[in-house]
Amino acid sequence: MVTRRRKKGEARRAAKGRAAPRPDGGSYGRLFEAGREKELRRTLAAKAYKGLLAPDRSAMERIPRIVDDIISEREGGWHFGLSSERLSTADLRSDDASARLCAKCVLPGCCYFDIVRLTSADVERLSARLKLSPEEFVERHCTPFADAHDHRYTDALKKSKPCEFLGEDNQCHIYADRPTVCADFPFVVDPKTGDVIEIRLFPFCNLPFNVVRHEVTRRVLEGEK
Repeated sequence: MVTRRRKKGEARRAAKGRAAPRPDGGSYGRLFEAGREKELRRTLAAKAYKGLLAPDRSAMERIPRIVDDIISEREGGWHFGLSSERLSTADLRSDDASARLCAKCVLPGCCYFDIVRLTSADVERLSARLKLSPEEFVERHCTPFADAHDHRYTDALKKSKPCEFLGEDNQCHIYADRPTVCADFPFVVDPKTGDVIEIRLFPFCNLPFNVVRHEVTRRVLEGEK
């Protein structure tokens, strides 16, 4: 007899096999590695052009220049600086943001991390999302956790690889209410203002590439050069 858990596991493995976005099985995050700048520029331009609803010759001519401008803003190493207005709360927190920002994720990625820490605010938010009391949520989904360096964290999700909230479609089903550590990754967030001020780049993560691609598209649509 095939259990529901087994079926779910088989479906996830099948989805994982379909997730690779590049012929070499690598992540778009690897395009930020040293020596791949030409490939990064070329891929960004192609993806931005393909994503336009009504691409024209003018857009085709502007996109490479915009890509060059954005790449030149890179602050060296594995970081991009961002002005706070580029990423709104809606861009990062809505449930459908997962499909855009984490598009074509090459699993395993951040949803396979061993420890997902939770603040008391995370517990309140997630318990409301799941229509549980905070006590019920902690009992069902959490394990005790103490961080000697950051006392904001009171619990952690029970270990599960992948995270129990990652669906068979490889999308986070609690994305708008996901834990703070998940919402912040891979960004650097100003603790005083809550603004995203930097993107950290990880080879396995497509999110920085997708954010930069959306920035290219935004500038094209707004007529920036």
